[in-house]
Amino acid sequence: MFNLIKMNFYRLFHQKSFYVMIAVAAFIGWFMVFMIWMTPRLEEKAQDARNAREQTSQTGEEAESNAGFHVGIMVGGTEGEELPVPQSGEFNLAEFVDEFFTSGFTMILISVGAALIANSERKRGFIKNLGGQMKPRGMLIVSKLPVILFELVALYAAIILSFTLFGRIYYDRFTAGNIPVMCKVVLVQLLLGLAFGALVMLVCTAARNAAAGIFAGIVVASGLFPYVYFFINRLATAYLGAPAGFDISKCSLDYYLSCITSEAAGKDVATALIVGVVYLLLASAAGCLVLEKRDIG
Repeated sequence: MFNLIKMNFYRLFHQKSFYVMIAVAAFIGWFMVFMIWMTPRLEEKAQDARNAREQTSQTGEEAESNAGFHVGIMVGGTEGEELPVPQSGEFNLAEFVDEFFTSGFTMILISVGAALIANSERKRGFIKNLGGQMKPRGMLIVSKLPVILFELVALYAAIILSFTLFGRIYYDRFTAGNIPVMCKVVLVQLLLGLAFGALVMLVCTAARNAAAGIFAGIVVASGLFPYVYFFINRLATAYLGAPAGFDISKCSLDYYLSCITSEAAGKDVATALIVGVVYLLLASAAGCLVLEKRDIG
């Protein structure tokens, strides 16, 4: 088992896709900071344009001329006065980390990374040799879990470092927020992400290609499953005698991946940990069983 883990880590460090994903994670961090920083500025410009249109309708051509100068050029006011520059506001690192975990980017990154790791032997054509030299063959699945966990740590570190760097660049005031609670959230998210990676790896093993796992992860991240959960809740309540507050989504992995934040860290962590461990064990066991029972060629 130890040699298998070493082999998987060696392969991970020699894959360009690993470093590309870290770069993509850093880019996502910059993009989120920049878009949130830009949003109030775009809203202010839109409000200025609306005010200009209102002045135009009230005062005629003279107001239209002045409004066109202020809104269109935005370099100075009349009589040489500078236009007011909006303040940058305050950057809170913990809040931005919460935004990242609720955005759905996590599930997409995990699905891509886990699918590439799960399909590495088959892609290179020597899965038959590996499968024939070890008993049980399910060790191939278990040995990939530490690699997926390490990749998650690297991706989350890239995101947080990107938030820190660009938060200091774009904003005038930088605060870290509640670091202990943020670390608690990240640790819980690592367990949930590992369980989701095991689930993606199960799909890849059953379908024998990486595309199936990536597609499954994107579908989950797209937000379609809450509608499925709502239908199941209605069906169970109306026809199966479930209580009025029945909610199947509270047993789903994607629910906790998107809702465990600093605000929810107190009340949902215990349930999230239980769900994560159950999914991790079930998905890993099912992946091992699939690999044992079917031809791996």
